[in-house]
Amino acid sequence: MSEPRPVLVPSGVMGYCDRVSYRPGDTVRLAVSTTAARWRAELVRLRALAIPSAGVERRQERVVAVAPIGGDGIDQQTVVGSYVRVDDLPGAGAEGLVVSLAAMPTRPGDGAQELLAHGCPQEGSGWAVGLDAEGRFTLRVATGSGLTEVVAGLVPQAGCWYELTAVIGGRAGRTLALTVALAGTFEANHVVRPPTPAHTASTTLAGDPVPGAGPFFWACAGTGTTGAPVRCYDGRIESPILVADATAAGTRAELVRHPALLAHWDLAAAIGPTGIARTALVADVGPGELHGTAVHHPQRAVRSSGWTGDVADFRFAARQYAALHFHRDDMTDCGWQFQGELVLPPELRSGVYALELTDTAGGRDTVPVFVAPPEGTATAPVLLVLPTNSYLAYGNDHVGVDSPRTQVWSQMVPTLDDFELFRDARRELGYSLYEAHADGSGVCYSSWRRPLLTLRERVYDHNAPVWQFTGDMQLVDWLDRTGREVDIVTDHDLHAEGVGLLARYRAVLTGTHPEYPSLEMLRAYEEYVATGGRLIYTGGNGMYWVTGYDPCDDQVIEIRRWGGTQAWLAEPGEYHLGFTGHLGGIWRFNGRAPQKTFGVGFVAAGNPGASAGYRRVATDPAVAWVFAGLTREYFGGYGVSGGAAGLEIDSVSPLLGTSPDAVVLASSVGHGDDMLEARENFNMTSRVLGGARNPRVHADLVLVPREGAGRSSRPGRSPLPVRSTTWPVRRRYPACLAPFSTVLWLACPCWIHQRNGTETRICGCTS
Repeated sequence: MSEPRPVLVPSGVMGYCDRVSYRPGDTVRLAVSTTAARWRAELVRLRALAIPSAGVERRQERVVAVAPIGGDGIDQQTVVGSYVRVDDLPGAGAEGLVVSLAAMPTRPGDGAQELLAHGCPQEGSGWAVGLDAEGRFTLRVATGSGLTEVVAGLVPQAGCWYELTAVIGGRAGRTLALTVALAGTFEANHVVRPPTPAHTASTTLAGDPVPGAGPFFWACAGTGTTGAPVRCYDGRIESPILVADATAAGTRAELVRHPALLAHWDLAAAIGPTGIARTALVADVGPGELHGTAVHHPQRAVRSSGWTGDVADFRFAARQYAALHFHRDDMTDCGWQFQGELVLPPELRSGVYALELTDTAGGRDTVPVFVAPPEGTATAPVLLVLPTNSYLAYGNDHVGVDSPRTQVWSQMVPTLDDFELFRDARRELGYSLYEAHADGSGVCYSSWRRPLLTLRERVYDHNAPVWQFTGDMQLVDWLDRTGREVDIVTDHDLHAEGVGLLARYRAVLTGTHPEYPSLEMLRAYEEYVATGGRLIYTGGNGMYWVTGYDPCDDQVIEIRRWGGTQAWLAEPGEYHLGFTGHLGGIWRFNGRAPQKTFGVGFVAAGNPGASAGYRRVATDPAVAWVFAGLTREYFGGYGVSGGAAGLEIDSVSPLLGTSPDAVVLASSVGHGDDMLEARENFNMTSRVLGGARNPRVHADLVLVPREGAGRSSRPGRSPLPVRSTTWPVRRRYPACLAPFSTVLWLACPCWIHQRNGTETRICGCTS
């Protein structure tokens, strides 16, 4: 009997570009990592990606006008862990130093961690306040006679606030003292702690303190020789204060008024009416203006020790949100060296392109490059908006490996091939927005500045054979094979340019899963259809989560999950986006339910086995043109992931804003109980959730006429109906369902309710 084959994580080449979207004439910069001697990249236009299970082959063509690029292989390393760096901080002087801060550790006892550090006491200079390996607060100072350390006896509880005061003696004495006291309101702390007096640990310095040199760090001990932070901290830090006088005493409010104030990093000062405009700036409001730089996006707009629960919007209670939350696994910029660049030809057509990477060891990778039309122009009558925010949200997700719910959801053990193992092994490339940090808090930032392995053709996904980018490439394939000219842009382009971008086109298509729009995007779509545009929504679970762009780095997005069908829940009082100030969660609870603009909104999700096809229900002659060429009553019962209505489906809802003029063209029928209704649709738990028994679990195909629609229609073609037309409209739902004990949806456009065995027709439909 042969020995089991060991599971080896394959090596391979991978790369990323400097931004998400380009135009003809732009320069594309490429960062590559490989252990091979050399790498090579050539630009290709992607026409179709392979779907082996469906017999779909990859189609692409090389862009001959762009010469291949290459370079020596570098095994590039990714720096992980958020921190703050302050340059030019003076070392502790002859008068000594007082350090004051509030801290909330979230993983005490999980290795040594630093809160604040200037220099490296273990190596002979500076001081540091942190946590030892057992989770106790410590203060260490380097002296001319060696290291001196004190350890507080108060053991911190994860998720609770503590006020720390460190005293490093000067010429008046050689006292080294660390005082730790319980801090924070009842609401701000994770658990209730018994009253405990402040604990002070003190000793005498072994000699004169050796001043720290170099940068001053929060949440790590420094960046070491490789640039990677060491002794990283998980938890929150609130507004540190440094006073260059070891005799200074009093409350934190008194310390900031001391004549010897060295620095006061007031995290509340960054908060404005539109959120936090300078997200990487940690401002010092003290006399020296010793501003810091936040690296890898420690979370902002989080509760500090003074949060009372009275105000849940950080913009209106800045003092209660004067904190940063650091994670050892934060990462929003791989920081790799860009080794190659190429210039896109000025005549290059808009489309989906890619850099095909190969290396001398046989490794291969495909790095997508999205090319919009030249600025201010349209080069085709139709526009496809690729949902790149959704690509970021799902980017590099490990849900198929980590979550036991995945096996319940898919009803199968995840199959892991070499590429899935490779992706799982490279977690330093950052998480998706569907995962949690090691301390349990949800991942709320995602960045384009990294390889997004989930955009690769080889990606395995627990949802279906195609998902996100691979699913959208089916649209690109169909448009190409049917000879339809189309321009392609990204969410990023639409966010930046708004309705002016859409207005240049006769029709606009969304991608298959446009789940993460910004406010600017939603406004653009609404204004487009309100002024006569034709919008074709081809997605499911679209226009769902409130999404914001970093105002200082538009390659990074933010969400805060609450109130929807979600992977994690934001902390109380932290539902607002730090980037924009908008209330997070789903757009439905911001008064922008997708039904208002798109006619339908998210109603249910399930595995491919719970998918279904559609049954045509519209019979009005005015919409017969929609079904030209379709002769069957039932259609869409097959596809690469089951029926056309599958995975995540949308339906009409007059209660949420579907227009009374909307015409339901078709509804899906035959969903099983594995197609589950979205949790935000019911306020009480219910046994009737699955599609076999729940009438609300169905998808709708809808035509929504709007005033002025069709003004740009082609000659000889019928414009879309508008309000002034007289064709009959059937409303699907009664105004109130409350009196009915049971409501059944039948396969016709009317409602029937059943009570005591007697059926009553609600609408006047005679079909």
